[in-house]
Amino acid sequence: MSLLEVKDLKVHFHDAAADRFAVDGVSFSMEKGEILGLVGESGCGKTVTTMCISGLLPRRKADYEGSILLDGTEIFDCSEAQLSSMLGRAMTVVFQEPMTSFNPVYRIGRQVEEGLYVHEKNLSAELRKERALEAMRRAGLSDAESVWQKYPHELSGGMLQRAMIAAAIVTNPKLLIADEITTALDVTVQAQIIDLMLDLNRKEGMTILFISHDLRVVRKLCSHVIVMQRGRIVEQGRTREVYEHPQHSCTQALLDAIPSRQVRLNDGGEDGR
Repeated sequence: MSLLEVKDLKVHFHDAAADRFAVDGVSFSMEKGEILGLVGESGCGKTVTTMCISGLLPRRKADYEGSILLDGTEIFDCSEAQLSSMLGRAMTVVFQEPMTSFNPVYRIGRQVEEGLYVHEKNLSAELRKERALEAMRRAGLSDAESVWQKYPHELSGGMLQRAMIAAAIVTNPKLLIADEITTALDVTVQAQIIDLMLDLNRKEGMTILFISHDLRVVRKLCSHVIVMQRGRIVEQGRTREVYEHPQHSCTQALLDAIPSRQVRLNDGGEDGR
């Protein structure tokens, strides 16, 4: 059984026209240990899709139908309490701007270990800190003890993103959803975050749903890719095949927007993604 199965997902925002769907019949699945890229132009529905998967899209703003199974559990049948329990244990989300996700008045360490406060209440304070520091090291913060004491404004953008990833993986989730996490970073830090995602996948078997509009990043990271346009999937398949032989005009337009086609086709690394 797939870790994640999305079947005929439709989302209609209450303030939109009756025939306008933010997501319109989206279906796909993810196997355990897979890195899947979800790409498309702004407004294509990729973030709305992931908000439904994570249970973060409130019913008061939109109606949605279809099915989302996470490790056999139907997301749409879960109560708020059940969703809260799943979000942080079965799956976690890392957003684009970590500064808006961190509380500016609390130290980084306290916020990284927050997931353990919520989901593993029986842990001692000592073990909780140990687990959080280890997550920070796994996220590439080698000087974890020092970063633990700092406030969000004292860290660079790249360090903040690593701290956000640490907070997401501290509970060892089955699925990590990364929503545009490299967009606000310079190319050097982008490369470091890509390497971190690959390490989490290869060494720990973490399943990653990676949302981005940057096809160069997706090419380096993802084994499979889904292309969305106007709320629908217009193309999907193995990343290299989709990039080298695009079948839809939207995919071709996204590829044409990359400055160098030669760089686009040859920057996939040793594994030939």
